[in-house]
Amino acid sequence: MASAKRKRINYLRSILQWTIMILLLYMLIRPFFDKNYYADFEAFCPFGGMQSLMSYLNAHSLACSMTTVQIALGLALLLGVVLFAKLFCSYICPVGTVTEWLGSLGRKLRVQVTLKGWADKALRLLKYALLFVTVYFTVTSSELFCRTFDPYYALLTGFSSDVVLWYAVPALILTIAGSFFIRQFWCKYLCPLGAITNLAIYALPVAALVLVWVIVNRIFGGIVHWTWLLGAACLTGFLFESATLRFLIFPPLRIKRNPDICTNCRICDKKCPMAINISTVSAVQHIDCHLCTDCIVKCPEPGALTINKRWPKWLPALITIILIGIALFISNKYEIPTISEQWGSETQIQNASVFQMDGLKNIKCFGSSRAFANHMKEVKGVIGVETFVKHHRVKVLYDKSLISEIGVKEAIFSPVSEFFALPDSAYKSVSYISVGVDHCFDPNDQYYLAKLLYQQDGVLALQTHFGEPLDAMIYFDERQISSGQILKAIEQKQIDLGEGNEKVIQEIDFIVKDKNVRTDTIPVSDFLKLFFDESDITFNFYENYKPEQLRDWQVSFPQAADPAMQEWIPYLISHCSNDDGIVRFSIQFTDSGPLLKLGYVKTLTSPEKILELLKKPKLQVHFPDGKTEEADNPFTF
Repeated sequence: MASAKRKRINYLRSILQWTIMILLLYMLIRPFFDKNYYADFEAFCPFGGMQSLMSYLNAHSLACSMTTVQIALGLALLLGVVLFAKLFCSYICPVGTVTEWLGSLGRKLRVQVTLKGWADKALRLLKYALLFVTVYFTVTSSELFCRTFDPYYALLTGFSSDVVLWYAVPALILTIAGSFFIRQFWCKYLCPLGAITNLAIYALPVAALVLVWVIVNRIFGGIVHWTWLLGAACLTGFLFESATLRFLIFPPLRIKRNPDICTNCRICDKKCPMAINISTVSAVQHIDCHLCTDCIVKCPEPGALTINKRWPKWLPALITIILIGIALFISNKYEIPTISEQWGSETQIQNASVFQMDGLKNIKCFGSSRAFANHMKEVKGVIGVETFVKHHRVKVLYDKSLISEIGVKEAIFSPVSEFFALPDSAYKSVSYISVGVDHCFDPNDQYYLAKLLYQQDGVLALQTHFGEPLDAMIYFDERQISSGQILKAIEQKQIDLGEGNEKVIQEIDFIVKDKNVRTDTIPVSDFLKLFFDESDITFNFYENYKPEQLRDWQVSFPQAADPAMQEWIPYLISHCSNDDGIVRFSIQFTDSGPLLKLGYVKTLTSPEKILELLKKPKLQVHFPDGKTEEADNPFTF
């Protein structure tokens, strides 16, 4: 009978752990079937939330794409530690779950050891050092430094661009191999979140440090930087942990052993994931206990092990679920701004008007929020901004005596100018329409509009201008597509982005406000000048030659109207200067298309030599620092 009981499974804990693992697996697999789905593996990261909160308290900005959701979960985690136990570590953490499974395999293969004594205590310093470094770089940059090394983030994102390989690979090896050969290596010695939960356990001494820091800074005018407080807290946590390896007052829930029922079979010791000797104490106060209740479930003697002598073994799992539910509820009701800045005078701030706009998809992280704030600082009359990445929302404080609400909207707006294709050289004019498009304001919306129009044969270019609705100027070849077909295309409900296996379907909801548009025309030369600059550059002592010494040579140059070729034109100019007889380089837009016109000294070179130079497979390029390099010639003449 005892043998059967030993095989009991901690179902509640296993259900929660497997639920998390299945959700992560779903997030990994879904993008293969749904190209529109973006797997955000940090959407519910409490550690990221706690770091972001520190960043916000320091600089009024949240780190990366963190929102109130992660912050609320982080606070719920800390509250759970102080009031109950280290529940997240036991029931939710995917890294803890995987490393525990790896450890079980290592024990079955008899290759795992449990560190004790000075080695166990000394290695616990690593997680506090890692916590200090992680928080310091996160708070000072508003970017999650843990992304650079976190084995969880590295694996699930496929080593994304945020991951630093020479940080993440050693961390991953240490996590996997360490957990396989050393009992709970990650949780005990490396996990910075484990360090934070232990600081919550030592809440009283840490609170005393904070109080002293606040008082000293109030008295002496902020002379002690927050990094000293962070370092003192980490050092305090390590000293208390290594010296005692036990709880102080928090958390209040403890595993209790009834010696009158206990038979000293020591099954609890063997089954404890953290290798705590439960059979030798009346109450488990070891710092590593996270109230997983495996010992209670595996115990063959009912009542020998309990939670505080009276609470049921399913209580920690229930508390975990309740805390998560409360955190998600609160985060749904309240949102902390990603950036909150004010730069107006006190009087202006007190009398400020507020403009709010939702659905700005380009407000998606700290970086985009910072770019938005920097842009708005340049707008006269705007005196503050707040951004909220969860709802892609902005709040703008403005002085209505200096700028109107319409002016604020216009300042937020970013116009688009996209050139798609040259018109047929046989035609001297281009048709265009001006149309109002609703549900199209932010850069992302306009990007989708441009992609949609680019996919329509005959549409040549798009320009947008501020308006409510958006004013879209669409240039097209009416021999290939009509204005009615363009308007119909704008109101389609989805577009394809990417190609092949990378193709995704993007839902859109553009509405044409006035379908009775008038078609007009513009000369091809004027059309091209809207999107490209004409060049006229002289070199090789042009000014020393008289007009009668010079000749012009020209050739059709359609690549001058190719946006992808614009960066190569300076290379072509430098290449042409290698012929001492070429003294002028100009690009002109005519109704027949772009022309390349080269001025040359008739006694020094000839049209044949010029054409030969332009057709060379390599461009010889000179740089301002005196260096010369060769580049493949992308132009055709």
